[in-house]
Amino acid sequence: MSLEQRIKDRKKFILNRPISEDVSKDIAQGKKFIIVDKDLDYIPLGYMLVDMKYKEDSFKVLIPQSLLYFLANPGEGDVDNALDEIADFYENVQDYEDALLEENESSVQGTNWAVTARSAYSTYLINKLTKHNGHDMDKPEWDSETLKLLDLDNEYVAKRVRAIAAVSLGKTAEQVKEFNIEDILKHVTINERKVEQLTNEEFSKVTCWAGSHYEIKEEYRNSDVFEYEIEHRHDMGYKEGRKIIKKQDINILDVKTNDLEKEIELYRSKNSKIGRHDKMLMRMYANLKYISKERPQSQLEIRPPEGEEN
Repeated sequence: MSLEQRIKDRKKFILNRPISEDVSKDIAQGKKFIIVDKDLDYIPLGYMLVDMKYKEDSFKVLIPQSLLYFLANPGEGDVDNALDEIADFYENVQDYEDALLEENESSVQGTNWAVTARSAYSTYLINKLTKHNGHDMDKPEWDSETLKLLDLDNEYVAKRVRAIAAVSLGKTAEQVKEFNIEDILKHVTINERKVEQLTNEEFSKVTCWAGSHYEIKEEYRNSDVFEYEIEHRHDMGYKEGRKIIKKQDINILDVKTNDLEKEIELYRSKNSKIGRHDKMLMRMYANLKYISKERPQSQLEIRPPEGEEN
């Protein structure tokens, strides 16, 4: 159902019931994005009435004053409360219409609520991870207590966070050595046809003169790895040929970010209390520590989580 239809249905529903009852129900449930009738007689304590627009239709929404403060002043106030309120708001907006987030629809004031919420959320994640007096994000001063709560002082967890960063950066097997995650690599054989010209030394090694032309030596025929091709010319001085590499046995980082995050969550669930924002905090940590300074466009997506984590 489109947002336009939901707004119309909501207005019809309100005409048949006292608006205060409906609004009170949403407030009691802790909603942060409440569409109301534009003829609302009063504004509930702690909320502000905001005019919004979706395509050609305008409507009014109740939004908590505390949330508006966090959105207007990212980084200010209590970090934990800000993270929770922004995540709740983001989820409530999604409940009404995902298109409102994805199509960049704006309020009458020109505020893009989705982008603003995600930007503010990212700021509070950074504040949670770092010391407030640290302004250089290239060399952040980490909040040791937060890192400890995330179990980033545990090598099992820290190693997988490094692997997540390596995957996002598209590191090769050789390049990941600096991340010290070799034991997470999977040893696989890939089929790759590659053709190389034989050097004179290689030609002499794999061939023999058969009286009138060169032939491939028996021990170099029928190999599962290499195949050799030469031209049978009646010329002992002509040493041209090709080596075809049928397959290579290489180490690759054959893991996915989601799989690594699940491994971390499963490991931590046995000994730690997992917070609602832990996954995004770890992503932001990986972005700041490993990814952003090398390839900003490869940073992990930061999005306020839905609901409470177990």
